[in-house]
Amino acid sequence: MSKTLRTELKNDLLIVLGLLVAAAAYRLYLVPNQVVAGGFTGVGQLLNHLMGVGVGTVNILLNVPLFLISMKSMGIKFGVRSLIAMVLLSLLIDHIPLPPATDDMMLAAVYGGAISGIGFGLILRGSATTGGTDMLASLLHRVVPVLKVSYAIFFFDGLVIIASAFAFEPQAAMYGLISTFLCNVLIDLVLEGPNSAHSFFIISDKSEEIAAKILKEMDRGVTALEATGMYSHSHKQVLLCVVNRFETLRLRRIIFEADPRAFVISNKTNEVLGEGFKPV
Repeated sequence: MSKTLRTELKNDLLIVLGLLVAAAAYRLYLVPNQVVAGGFTGVGQLLNHLMGVGVGTVNILLNVPLFLISMKSMGIKFGVRSLIAMVLLSLLIDHIPLPPATDDMMLAAVYGGAISGIGFGLILRGSATTGGTDMLASLLHRVVPVLKVSYAIFFFDGLVIIASAFAFEPQAAMYGLISTFLCNVLIDLVLEGPNSAHSFFIISDKSEEIAAKILKEMDRGVTALEATGMYSHSHKQVLLCVVNRFETLRLRRIIFEADPRAFVISNKTNEVLGEGFKPV
């Protein structure tokens, strides 16, 4: 089996698993307890309550025009895969035979938000999307460049959540915010993984000594970058080293034991691919 085919099968498996998990979150927790977490599915929940229209049906009707408009910019392969994923998710939300897991709105918001976040994260890892307000915001940004995508998403989701306070009860909006927050946290966690790394830029007159200790004591790679101090115009070596979060204190100890005057910049890195970290 070729590598390309294995990758495609892996992506398809992630998408199918993500669809089942996300749909289960809506059927078990969010829809029966009227917890609206924004997005087009949130609009579907509101219309389902007011008019009896299926949540998934509304999701399809709102998403299909956006997919048709965005298909060219998304790429045919990604666009078709995403369109199929969106339709399947909508059908599963309306028809998967799962009874409510609880009638406690707090539990529904917590578990519904977390589980749906895992599901959507798996779909994204499978190189697909289910559309929604993200796509709408991106389209508006193309028409009105000054409108940031993140602000547009926040605006649309906020409107849906606020509307839930009037359609259901004020508490519904509060639980919706909790669910939305947890959903986004879990999406990031699924996409980035729990073992995020830290990249360190180390500026020191003792870079050779620091690099030798890192290589020997931590068995981590170090890259020396040639740099020039613009105030003194002196040439220095800037060390770049990436470690996992459990090794950060050890690295700091090595640096400042060798040079208490070292200048260090640390950045949290969402993903590191390659030897010693996540394989490609």
